Amino acid sequence: MSEKKISSFEKIGFQKVLPKGSDINNFETISVTTKNGESITLYRDKDNKNEIDETTNFKESWNVFNSLL
Repeated sequence: MSEKKISSFEKIGFQKVLPKGSDINNFETISVTTKNGESITLYRDKDNKNEIDETTNFKESWNVFNSLL
């Protein structure tokens, strides 16, 4: 993961560094392996998840597509 590029995980609320003074039990974690084999752990607050917008909802996209035909 490039430092200049925002990954898709960071767009949905994952962070590379756990905030100071926070409880690890309040965060969900994932491990990501980069192309060069480096393993990175990402953290996301369980209470403050970013909601996924409607562009990822295939059914709604399909309805809009059909309405434009």
